Amino acid sequence: MRWAITIIMFLSIEIYAYQALKTVFKFNWISKIYILINFYAYLLLSYRIFYIEFNKLSYSDNFYEYLSIPIALLITLGSYKLILCFHLIVEDFFRLFIIVKNSIFSNESIDFSISRRSWISKMGLLIASIPIPFVIYGIFKGRYDFRVIKYEIEFDDLPDEFDGYQLTHISDIHAGSLSNEEKTKYAVDLINKQKSDLVLFTGDFVNSKSNELLRWENIFSKIKSSDGKFSVLGNHDYGDYVNWESKELKENNFKNLLTIQNQMGFKVLLNENIKIRKGASHITLIGVENWGKGGFRKSADLSKACNGVKNSDFKIMMTHDPSHWDIILRDHKMKFNLTLCGHTHGMQFGIEIPGFFKWSPVQWVYKHWAGLYLEKNQYVNVNRGFGVLGFPGRVGIPPEISVIRLKKI
Repeated sequence: MRWAITIIMFLSIEIYAYQALKTVFKFNWISKIYILINFYAYLLLSYRIFYIEFNKLSYSDNFYEYLSIPIALLITLGSYKLILCFHLIVEDFFRLFIIVKNSIFSNESIDFSISRRSWISKMGLLIASIPIPFVIYGIFKGRYDFRVIKYEIEFDDLPDEFDGYQLTHISDIHAGSLSNEEKTKYAVDLINKQKSDLVLFTGDFVNSKSNELLRWENIFSKIKSSDGKFSVLGNHDYGDYVNWESKELKENNFKNLLTIQNQMGFKVLLNENIKIRKGASHITLIGVENWGKGGFRKSADLSKACNGVKNSDFKIMMTHDPSHWDIILRDHKMKFNLTLCGHTHGMQFGIEIPGFFKWSPVQWVYKHWAGLYLEKNQYVNVNRGFGVLGFPGRVGIPPEISVIRLKKI
């Protein structure tokens, strides 16, 4: 029944959207190209699914190689058609109003032959076409348009020795979604050019499986910092989104992920803290496992992570999901001077004019979804992410390397 409803919905959208083309182009070569593009998109996806099924491949292992582009193409076409259908529905309501009005006030018989106005269909086609070049750019270029975003933030309780101390914050690599080695090497070079004292990674090194990292291990091993590289786990790092044949396989996958991160030089903080020392002073780096609202995994153990930490310490908290800061950390009895998160990706879609305007649909789910925020004399930085997940592109929300310089007031 669900499949039948889905098919009927898709067919209705297809037929309805095609009416606009018929109104404007009268089935000329443009209409034929439209039909061929749609046929190719459905054929490509069907062929890729058949290939995976026939060869008994894993969908989770092969999604980005075989399915991400066909699905992105269908999403793009689907968005185009939905926008187009919206204009046609408005026009049809107007036509229905005219028909009813004429039948009531002019004593005319109901005439359903009133045709659509061509300019409405043309406007719908034009508006629906506007996002297409941006989406195409986002898939092939935007996902690798790495941006370094720099912040300088001041604290009155920062130890003097750490005045000017610099952090590079990255998040959400999603190694299984990466495909371009040259662009990935470029991003690592960009990280190293910042010459930060610490590199801090806030989760989701992989989509689900540790073997996603094997191809990229050598590249990410080249990330450098003077005082070390530290990471925490995101919701995707536990392998929860794969149907494992056994509990043992899932546990081994998790252990392998920790091992590979260690081999790349990252110290994984599993509900623990470490002191970063300069002279006689120190700052405390705290890392918790994933904690997310709703159905997301809640493995963070804040009491364990803060064992031995004094409230007077200057503290940097690493946690994957900003909802952890919203719900738990911001109002905790212990003050966390700076919290670093990721997770949202900025939804990989939005509009940003630095200093003036910032919007993404993800803000309807996460209050703090991208950039630096200050509340209750505590900062949280939500990194927009390094890689992609699901949709293989970024439209208006480029991948981010955050660089944060700590200053003493």
